[in-house]
Amino acid sequence: MQGDWVGELVGLDVWETCRELIPSRSVFAFLAEHRERLFPREMFADMYPSTNGRPSMPPQVLAAVVVLQTLHGLSDFETVQELRCDLRWKAACGLGLHDTAFDPSLLT
Repeated sequence: MQGDWVGELVGLDVWETCRELIPSRSVFAFLAEHRERLFPREMFADMYPSTNGRPSMPPQVLAAVVVLQTLHGLSDFETVQELRCDLRWKAACGLGLHDTAFDPSLLT
């Protein structure tokens, strides 16, 4: 089942709240502004054919995370730590201020 976080952020939307703190020409700002167009929900529909089970992490979030992970050359564990603690990462990936991300094994 494909996850969907519409209206389910934990805490304030980081991009809306902290936009002025994130350099406008950075990859973080680019992903925050264009993530939904770069990785449209429909692009991943065939990967989530079943409606059974627990909803997944939204694929748009995972796609943005993998882009940042690759650009920064981080391990799965380091990547999730950045996602949990760095406001730039949260904004780029569409997370709320108190979202705790996910287990690093999800990136394996």
